[in-house]
Amino acid sequence: MENARYHLVFEGFKPDANKTAVSFSLKDQLSLNDSQINDMMAGRRTVLKENLNKESAQKLGRELTQAGLIIKAKALAVNQKNSPEEVRKHLLNGGIEQYFASKYRHASDELETQFSLIILAAMAVGTYFILPLIGLAILSPLLNLSIWGSQFVAAFIQLLIASLFFIPAVVLRPRPAQVDGIAVDKDTEELLWRLTDSLADYLSAPKVADIILVNDPVLNVHQSPKQWLKNSCTLEVGLPVMESLTLQQFVGLLAMRMTPRASRFYALTWGLFIQWYRALRTLHKKTALLLNNWVLPMYEHQNQRAQNIAKDLVGMGECRRLQRIEKRFTELERDWPEFTEYCHRLRLRGTQWQSLVVRDSQADKENDEIHALFRIESPALWALSTTEGYQKAISRQQGQAVFTMPGQHLWQTFQKYIPLADRFNDQLIRPEALIPPTDASPRKKRPNALLLNRQAQDVLHTQQLMIEQSLELHAKPKKIKDVNVQISKWRATANALWPEDALQHKLMGIAKGAFSAFQTLQQIQMWRLNDQKVPQDKQRRRDQQILKQHQKWVGQVQKLPALPLLPNGSGKLSDQIQTALGETPLSELSVQDILQNQAYFLDLTRTYWVFIAGQILKPKTFADEMEQQA
Repeated sequence: MENARYHLVFEGFKPDANKTAVSFSLKDQLSLNDSQINDMMAGRRTVLKENLNKESAQKLGRELTQAGLIIKAKALAVNQKNSPEEVRKHLLNGGIEQYFASKYRHASDELETQFSLIILAAMAVGTYFILPLIGLAILSPLLNLSIWGSQFVAAFIQLLIASLFFIPAVVLRPRPAQVDGIAVDKDTEELLWRLTDSLADYLSAPKVADIILVNDPVLNVHQSPKQWLKNSCTLEVGLPVMESLTLQQFVGLLAMRMTPRASRFYALTWGLFIQWYRALRTLHKKTALLLNNWVLPMYEHQNQRAQNIAKDLVGMGECRRLQRIEKRFTELERDWPEFTEYCHRLRLRGTQWQSLVVRDSQADKENDEIHALFRIESPALWALSTTEGYQKAISRQQGQAVFTMPGQHLWQTFQKYIPLADRFNDQLIRPEALIPPTDASPRKKRPNALLLNRQAQDVLHTQQLMIEQSLELHAKPKKIKDVNVQISKWRATANALWPEDALQHKLMGIAKGAFSAFQTLQQIQMWRLNDQKVPQDKQRRRDQQILKQHQKWVGQVQKLPALPLLPNGSGKLSDQIQTALGETPLSELSVQDILQNQAYFLDLTRTYWVFIAGQILKPKTFADEMEQQA
């Protein structure tokens, strides 16, 4: 099948042609504008007709040649679109219909594969249909109320037996994934909708009912039981995916995602089984693993089907790139929940996600790739009418981001932070519990993280009681332990968890300043008591203490260098915090503003403390010892 598109380009007139007569006769026939007529009369090259298939181009080209024109058919360079408008014009004005004009012919499966699919689907059919029908058959005689009067015990036992047949369907009921994002409107994003609808129709896959844009590196096809009955699905599209891929790669990857349910037979069998299997895997993973001998070969078969379709659709070379890209997205998706939380905590947003994806050189094209069905190499984002608007909408849902960084750099900083945070998690140490060491005396205690956490909590509890009693919140004063003794025990326990040479570490001075700032914020949190709890005559004192502690914290962070995980302007942490706040100076915040931003201050300072202290907790390597000796 020839899928090329052509422009008919006017090169000039034959010597015996009547230029004026021919030009004006073609004006109405080809709907030419005045600019094109002027170019023809002046003998300049001009495009007379755009985006024609081979047959139409040949037919019209012969007619124009017979009319006395010198015509050249120029193959449409679909991989050289220079703007979203060109892509939209090409695809909406017949391009999509041309690419997906026919149905994809799926390869015939072996009898063994078909039998395996039927067996897998039978498990779900038995759970959701056959067993409940048997239960209804047993239950139907009990609708006669006279049976309950004459044979109550037997009827009750029969009711219990009938209910057993409904338990598997209830326990293994499908749990569709809840996609939280921005729904794409059909009228607003006509190109994306027509592209996905045409691709689904081309592959005989379930029709796309909803398209949800999210801010994760995902491209998934979801199907609920109701959608399975309607042969439809929900498409979850991550903006980082669209930003990273070309339109050709996006279509190829989307086709691979649609493949498992492509063709009516697969939509019925595999589409039903996979819902049952995911419910079983969620409920009891070990039981689901018993089916691996059946499921894993089918996954491999589906993967091979997806590759074959991608090869025909976008070419062999691009298919191999998609396999590497998909592997990279899988790696990103594994850590993405923690990464999203990390960005939200620091008010960060990534840009230029394509730098994170494996991008091979496009210079060398293989023969089968040149003749691939769909090969538009323009950015996939051009399929959307806007990207900034969707980014802002998603940011409003997830919390407003202030700092922006290139995606690759942002991911690298996250990967740098995670091992440092893991040094706390691996030892079960809460960040607020690890107080810096005070002396270099040898360890007299065994490291005990659980004791450390409890002692830190006891100190905070005692300090909270002292604040509450200073505000006269308790009618009967409570007995308060000596907080100095508690802090002394806490420090002794903490010393055992630090490396022996921690005080000589070059970052220890910054670490002490960071922990002091962290403690000050915890003090503000303790003073943050509701007006309903605090007597009216004590509320002013509470607010004064919050302002006092805030000014103390401002002075502490002004002495700290910038957090390397955030864009670094002047080199100070206080300036980074000021950027996040906006125009209001950090030292002039009101009590209401302080409390409103308290969660962000705590998250940022905790991250700063973990980033610094984690480097000190790092075990000394042989290279470190050699460097120290040198």
